[in-house]
Amino acid sequence: MHGVTLVLCIHNHQPVGNLPGVFADAYRTAYLPFLEAIEEFPEIKIVLHNTGPLLEWYEEHAPDYIERVRALVARGQVEVLGGAFYEPILSAIPERDARGQIRMMTDYVSDRFGTRPRGMWLAERVWEPRLARTIHEAGMEYLPLDDYEFRLAGIEDEDLVGPFLAEEHGAAVRVFPISKKLRYAIPFAEPEETLNVLRSVAERGEGHVVVFGDDGEKFGVWPGTHEHVHTNGWLKRFLRTLSENRDWVTTTTFAEIVDDTIPRGRAYLPTSSYPEMMEWALPTKARRSYEVFLGKLGDAGLLEEWGPFGSGGPWKGFLSKYSESNLMLRKMMRVSEKIAAAQRTSDVLESLDGSAGAVKPVDGGAVTVETAVLQEAKRELWQGQCNCAYWHGVFGGLYLPHLRAAIYEHLIRAERLIDSARGRTWDHAEVTDHDIDGRDEVLLESQSANVYVAPSRGGTIFELDVRQADWNVLATMSRYAEAYHDEIPADGDAEYGEGMGSIHDGLNVKEKGLGELTGSDSHAAVAAIDHFFAPDVKRAEAEAGGGELGDSAWGAYEFELGRRDGSIGVEMSRTGIVTVAGGECRVLIKKCIWLTDEGRVRVEYDLTPDDDLDVLFAPEWNLSFLTPEKKWVSFHADDTDGSGLRRRRTLNAVGAMRVDDRLRGQRLSVFCEPAAGVWTWPLDTASRSEGGLERVFQGLTLVTHWPINVGGGARASFAVEFEFSPLSAE
Repeated sequence: MHGVTLVLCIHNHQPVGNLPGVFADAYRTAYLPFLEAIEEFPEIKIVLHNTGPLLEWYEEHAPDYIERVRALVARGQVEVLGGAFYEPILSAIPERDARGQIRMMTDYVSDRFGTRPRGMWLAERVWEPRLARTIHEAGMEYLPLDDYEFRLAGIEDEDLVGPFLAEEHGAAVRVFPISKKLRYAIPFAEPEETLNVLRSVAERGEGHVVVFGDDGEKFGVWPGTHEHVHTNGWLKRFLRTLSENRDWVTTTTFAEIVDDTIPRGRAYLPTSSYPEMMEWALPTKARRSYEVFLGKLGDAGLLEEWGPFGSGGPWKGFLSKYSESNLMLRKMMRVSEKIAAAQRTSDVLESLDGSAGAVKPVDGGAVTVETAVLQEAKRELWQGQCNCAYWHGVFGGLYLPHLRAAIYEHLIRAERLIDSARGRTWDHAEVTDHDIDGRDEVLLESQSANVYVAPSRGGTIFELDVRQADWNVLATMSRYAEAYHDEIPADGDAEYGEGMGSIHDGLNVKEKGLGELTGSDSHAAVAAIDHFFAPDVKRAEAEAGGGELGDSAWGAYEFELGRRDGSIGVEMSRTGIVTVAGGECRVLIKKCIWLTDEGRVRVEYDLTPDDDLDVLFAPEWNLSFLTPEKKWVSFHADDTDGSGLRRRRTLNAVGAMRVDDRLRGQRLSVFCEPAAGVWTWPLDTASRSEGGLERVFQGLTLVTHWPINVGGGARASFAVEFEFSPLSAE
């Protein structure tokens, strides 16, 4: 029998903003015991990739890990891969940031591990053809991708036994196919199954290469894997099996193969990722159909042969599937361009007079930013590009509020650093198609806050950044219909099957009642959503999304920018229709949103009906908090004692209320003019993670409401004002 070469590539990652305990548990249950096992088998070579967030965590909490990896590199057992430092989806960020993050990782690995990385890990293996040039120009020579991506290009399975060349306009990198068979076998099947896969390749000829590349979390973090892999000894059995079969299985590194092997040919791979990711990126209706299609292929025994000819969607499909993903990415792009503009200005000034990093006026107001501030802002931006919070599959990143909050925290901090050169007080109003939907939005900015308004979507506020706290108060998550919601049984009970299996198998429902949280919301969970209800409507009906009488919640407004008394704002108007017992009533709505020089946000309404009108006017505000627990976040109406955010409330004549957020050290105060009725309820979603289907708290829904009982031509006026202040220690 011929020999075969095996590359074992392990990718360890924790996202920016993940909970400290998650980092520590992953290190204890997976990363450290895996490294300890490898140290016992010096004859087994591996390729190792740790992302930037993990490397920074190791340095602070487990520096010995870095020293031990450095020692393994020195003895020739481990190749360390590079990559983009904070693990962004490379095709979703600007080229300048992609190259910058790759070079940051290259410098880090060279310094800490004593070796310059030649290859890289591509986040979620999300490939676009143009990346060949990006990666090449950043100094990387090779990377692994899924064999599925090669199959999409029409390359036969029997040819996927070595590296190919991918090129874009003459810039080339080597791409290695990752074996799906090994990815599903390791570590779930017994070691002999891996040998069987390798044996089948070896029997086809000499010089063939097989690559295993997958998440290090499979070796201890995923449900049941720590006991299986370490306690029950799977990993050491696996390594011992490879050692005992060294006469025909050679473990090696990508670098050694590149140095000794001629590429098998050119491979023009389409925009792609691993198959599960491409399935998750599909719109839910299409995903359901795709699952049926795959099921029929599987039933006919044709899935392996014909599956790649019916691929899922591109990663960027998440940007149209989830508005929250798109808005985060657009914020990131805006901040990146601010930093790039500051860099260009600094470069021009340096070329003119050699005064790099000086802060001075340019063109009557623009300024350059100190070099150190620019670099700090870039680092914050790059952390805000970490991929996990931008998408959702089995791994529930987008649905996790602490991950979204961390993205906004770093982006706002980067923006604040760049804007600091404007001075102590400033403001700016801009009309632009911020979210790339073909309609203009209004962006209000000052030294205190950002307020982003969508006149074409009900005049709603979709981002409200408190700069002093690096907090987007509206970083909530709406409910979306997900394909896996179909798997929820009527009684809410479901279990994983017996034995060790992939997290892609089965659905563990963690509590009953989650079916009530499925389906899509009628509107995005933003702020200043203007409802008209019947006068006697109850909170429960409003919470269920019923009872709407008006068409203004998402109707388009005419608008113009405004300024008054040191405030900047947008003044909007539309004639809406309210359905009442006698038919339809036209209502002229004037809605003004102001950002004051003190950082307050004030929303004013003037409503003038054509005919007699008796309704409840109820603007809705969805506010982002990380926990509903009273210990950390509490709601107070007027002078009442605080309570947690899970409580559903029906309050009358509230002139002032507040939420004290002890996690952030911030107080959000809300003032109603005149005093309003108030409803509150928790904003929850049901999302799937590697642990199963679970309830996730996304924030607080607050509805202020006033009765309108006026004759035709009479005007009713209301206002809601938000104030943000540091929460003093108590």
